[in-house]
Amino acid sequence: MNELEYQPNLSARRLRYSDEKKPTIAFYWPIDYRINILASFLNSIQKELKALNFDCELVIQTYENDNLEKNASAISKSSYNGIIIGATSAQDVKFLESLSPQIPVVLINRNSEKFSTVCIDSKEVGFQAARLFRQKGYTEAAVIASDHTYVATGTRTQAFLFACSQLGINVESRYILRGKSTIAGGVETAELYCRMENPPKAIFFESDSMALGSLYTFHKNHVRISEDVELLSIAMLDQEITRYAVPSLSVIEMPNEIVCREAVNLLIRSMERSDFVPAHVSVEPKVILRESFNL
Repeated sequence: MNELEYQPNLSARRLRYSDEKKPTIAFYWPIDYRINILASFLNSIQKELKALNFDCELVIQTYENDNLEKNASAISKSSYNGIIIGATSAQDVKFLESLSPQIPVVLINRNSEKFSTVCIDSKEVGFQAARLFRQKGYTEAAVIASDHTYVATGTRTQAFLFACSQLGINVESRYILRGKSTIAGGVETAELYCRMENPPKAIFFESDSMALGSLYTFHKNHVRISEDVELLSIAMLDQEITRYAVPSLSVIEMPNEIVCREAVNLLIRSMERSDFVPAHVSVEPKVILRESFNL
């Protein structure tokens, strides 16, 4: 099998079983720090499938970012009835658009002319955050972001920086601090902030994982939230995680449940109609103000 590079035909294999008429949907997600968001997306997808009473087999397919092609044989061979793909890199999207699968494909938070997409409005994310800073009277801000440029988070941070420039908020390059987009990365990057002399009091976090890590550092350094510093973060993790942090985090929430609902509905509609014409849905972000930043 290895020598001949044999790949089983999953569709043919399923015909041997009693559930031969049950459609199969695959959900692709990368193995990196974002794997901790997988549970949120998976739960939302399953919830929507149940709400629609759509009986199917849901397959989770992980892949390495920038190397989707290594796990894409099932896509190119149309082995599933429909596919939802999340968190692809620009290179992965380019590879996908070189394929012509005879099944519907929906991309989450990515742009494509060839495939259907469900995207959160990144520009609005940036402007929502910048407007909140301006409403509090801030004229300068700091940014804590990932040292790895991921498509969606990087776009939202750039949108925030652009919105700040439009609203009269100065973000000096020395106040843009980068680290791993993890809780540990937030701990380390907040330490850099604490060593600065008179840094801006308002901080925009590219990820809630980093914001959660920063709470440990600020507590250790006796930095009071929100008296000494105020935090506002993009949120991808389950809402309970940021709600019950101490102090609770104010966030621009990426509504994963709505994104998954729209993606599932787009996919099923296309599957039922055998219609592969791409459709595009935009989802609005949601502001949730708590203890770390409030008006």
